[in-house]
Amino acid sequence: MFDSTLSATIRELPSAPAGFEGWPWQTNAGSSFGNTDVFSLPKISVITPSYNQAKFIEQTIRSVLLQEYPNLEYIIIDGGSNDGSVEIIRKYEPWLAYWVSEPDRGQSHAINKGFERATGEILCWLNSDDYYLPNALLTVGGLLAENTGNYALTGHCLKIYQDGRPAVKLEGHYESRRRLLQFWRGYQMHQPATFWRREVFEKTGWLDEELHLIMDFDYWARISEHFDFVNVDRALVCCNYHEEAKTGDDYRSYHAELKKHARRYWGSRLSSEFWSLRFAMLNHFNLQPVKREAARLIKQAILRS
Repeated sequence: MFDSTLSATIRELPSAPAGFEGWPWQTNAGSSFGNTDVFSLPKISVITPSYNQAKFIEQTIRSVLLQEYPNLEYIIIDGGSNDGSVEIIRKYEPWLAYWVSEPDRGQSHAINKGFERATGEILCWLNSDDYYLPNALLTVGGLLAENTGNYALTGHCLKIYQDGRPAVKLEGHYESRRRLLQFWRGYQMHQPATFWRREVFEKTGWLDEELHLIMDFDYWARISEHFDFVNVDRALVCCNYHEEAKTGDDYRSYHAELKKHARRYWGSRLSSEFWSLRFAMLNHFNLQPVKREAARLIKQAILRS
């Protein structure tokens, strides 16, 4: 466990490992603070939950620290890794507000432990296999500053393949709560590119630790009961796509868990909204596949005849 007063400067950050070039292994030469009043920027608390992610976590850490955001609180909650992750975290210890490595009850619990420590006006979490793009936090700090009238935001994400395929831009967009709850139509909110103010946290509360895949969707749905999200038309983060990731099965398990818990967000069974969403989901997952299969069989029969 370590609690720091952050006496070290970014210029003293350890050098990148040999063979690694570009962002975030080298300092961003073009930090675009410009005429921004850095003293007015709100404190941002970034929580990184981690367990045995030595392959990626240094990239994650450097992408946060090399933002050079002047009012940053960076907290890492490790679940007791034994793959070398702790040694990497310890290397960056002077630049962390707090870190710990101990067994936990899963990712949601680890993030909640971080939120319990966080003191920032703006909150978020960044998994240990994702990394921010340059000036992401500056964008967030400016849009979610006090008196802007904004309470939460979401942006775009770049999907990075480990096999060398070109990155894919995943558009991030919030339309409405109802559109979000119709997840079967494809909702476009990416967890590491989503941020919110402390007022949102105080209203929404903690992550549901019983959820292991859709705790992000659950949180956005709960936030959307009280707040809207501002859409940011720029990529804020990169997500490393690999087989060991929770969504490494192309989101099949994620969508299965969404279907299992969908009704918890629909309100009273006595409401028209509940039955409207219930029928829409039934139509998508049950009726439409039957219709498509029937159409396929009819077409096949016509061709044979």
